[in-house]
Amino acid sequence: MNGFLPQLHWTNLLIIPGLLIGYTIHELAHALAAYFFGDTSQVERGKFTLNPFRHISWLGSIAFLLIGIGWADPLEISPQNYKNRWLALTFTALAGPLVSLTFGLTTLLFTLLMAAVLVYNSNLPTDTILQFFFPIVTENRPQAFDMQALAIAFTSKVAVASFWIGFTSLLPLPRMDGFVALIGLVSHYRSRKMPQPQAVPKATHPTANMQSRIIPVDQYTRRNNVADIHFKLGTEYHQTNKFDDAIARYRQAIANDQNFGPAYVNLGLAYLGKGKRREAIHAFRGAIQFADDQKSHQEAWYQLHQLSEVTPIDDHAEESLSELGASPWTDTKPKPNWPGLAVSAALLLLAGIAFYSYLFAGLAQMLQG
Repeated sequence: MNGFLPQLHWTNLLIIPGLLIGYTIHELAHALAAYFFGDTSQVERGKFTLNPFRHISWLGSIAFLLIGIGWADPLEISPQNYKNRWLALTFTALAGPLVSLTFGLTTLLFTLLMAAVLVYNSNLPTDTILQFFFPIVTENRPQAFDMQALAIAFTSKVAVASFWIGFTSLLPLPRMDGFVALIGLVSHYRSRKMPQPQAVPKATHPTANMQSRIIPVDQYTRRNNVADIHFKLGTEYHQTNKFDDAIARYRQAIANDQNFGPAYVNLGLAYLGKGKRREAIHAFRGAIQFADDQKSHQEAWYQLHQLSEVTPIDDHAEESLSELGASPWTDTKPKPNWPGLAVSAALLLLAGIAFYSYLFAGLAQMLQG
């Protein structure tokens, strides 16, 4: 029985940095794939970040340490904007495992390259250096958190964690990416065989009760479809200065989804187009109070600031209000902070170069001594 259970050793905890790095890259790949297929909700959910604590699941990480199978924080997607829903869902599910396996292979090659350089610069045999990075028997494992433990944590353990995250996530089990990809492929081929597109009843929806690592938010989709239709019709009326019709449509959108921020903002702009300052302020405040997206909050505050610069007793106040509300707000989709993400990646790259330079110098000195 003891031989069946994994051998417990304090060095098993050295995989924690690998889990933090591996899950971050894995989930970021899912978020990027979902975004480029049309799901912009990942921006509001804070998935476009290199902060590992936005991606990991503590329970899943503990399960990984104990039994070797874990999971990250589930990625919720809203695929209503996907052009090819099921195929896009499949690619989104496979993006994480593919990136994890690629990153694991890259880290393994980097570790072997570091080992080869150390073999070249020292008089030690290749087997000794490889056992230093990949200790299999207990005698070769570090006895304390020294330079060897640090090297293992940020080289071989990172590769092992990425490989294991990639392989386990491909299992066709609930809460795993392989299950979602399989559902997506089967649904895609079934939809292609249908003579014409047909609405799928809610009770038999293939993903209605699916608990996977990627969760299609069908409740959110159904709730907002009607609101989105009214909102788009409202912007069409708004662009042709049919403010009364636009206001009616924006109100219908809000009635179907109380948290639909862009409808509040455009409702305020339509009121400005009619010169109704008080109603516009009330609509903008509604966006600040009820909107469930940050971009609508920011736009509402901006419009209130613009409105505060128009003096009500000015002779040209009504004309200024009409100019402010002449056009609807159409840049409503959240966008990732690409510059911030690029700066974070560049800083991590520089920190990584400095860290591995220090690590390599310390290892060379340790092995030569």
